[in-house]
Amino acid sequence: MKFFDKFFNDFIGYLIILNVIHQIFVSTYSLTENLLRISETFVFISLSIFLIEIFLRLYKERKLSFLLVLDITVVVNFFTLNLLDLRIFRIFRAYSIFSNIRILLPTNTLLKTIWRQRLSILGTQIVVFSLLLIFSVVIHFLEKDLQPESFGSILDSMWYGIATLTTVGYGDVTPVTNLGKVISSFAMFLGIAMFALPAAILASAYYEDIQKRNFLVSLEAITEINLFSKLPIGAITKINSKLEPLVLPAKQNIFEKGDVADALYIIEFGSVQVEIENPIVLGSGDYFGETGLISKAERNATISLLEESKLLRLSKDSLEELIEEYPSLFEDLKTSASSRTG
Repeated sequence: MKFFDKFFNDFIGYLIILNVIHQIFVSTYSLTENLLRISETFVFISLSIFLIEIFLRLYKERKLSFLLVLDITVVVNFFTLNLLDLRIFRIFRAYSIFSNIRILLPTNTLLKTIWRQRLSILGTQIVVFSLLLIFSVVIHFLEKDLQPESFGSILDSMWYGIATLTTVGYGDVTPVTNLGKVISSFAMFLGIAMFALPAAILASAYYEDIQKRNFLVSLEAITEINLFSKLPIGAITKINSKLEPLVLPAKQNIFEKGDVADALYIIEFGSVQVEIENPIVLGSGDYFGETGLISKAERNATISLLEESKLLRLSKDSLEELIEEYPSLFEDLKTSASSRTG
């Protein structure tokens, strides 16, 4: 089932990319009657598959997310109004499907950063809009009698105000009064500061998120994990070379009950849930997966991600190698496994 989900999701992702390419192609070239028929058939089949995928996601997720609503809008528009070709908006679904690919990590991180900082960005834009209104009203009163065609109303003045605040001024409209020129110059400098502010907010938050998802694991981070805190620095260095960092999205199963135990997982940030009769939530610094390794049995519980998390994976072979050199690690794991199984 897990393999089918992965295969189907990848198929949907590639189909979305093909639809985006097709949308660009048909807007550029005139198609013959035969090619047009093939093109329309491709679009109909694609959107039919997208409709099936949406029903499957609704059944599986049991809730409406923003991305799901956007996808529903695209499909419903095609089968009902079909006024505009909205397939390009499904590219966000492709980003979601391929979110684990390293090359797309910065893109997805940027989108999530924009969403998390939306209130801060909106706050700065409200300030910019307020300044735009004030500037437009002032320039309107100064220039309306001299240039009624350009500054005859506040709305006309706002066009000049936007061009000035964004410092792109076209040169087709300029104030003729000295005071108007001074105020416009001030507005240009103010525009630089106002539009630099949201850029600074985004850049700071984006850098912080990228650092959190950095695939390098520091020695300090390892020593803060209880399991390794008593080991010598030599062991810590060796562990550092064997850990495999993973950044995984929310609502994904790391492994399922009955799977083969092949690794120990450590949570660097985020949280996971152990799906048992009374579910347990594990957070930063916790580890899991040791029970199956110690008892050499199958996984006795399903572990799912509650939020986007960074995990450090230590394979079974690497763990056995470390236990041979540092027996105390085995004792700690054995104690942990016994306490969790009762």
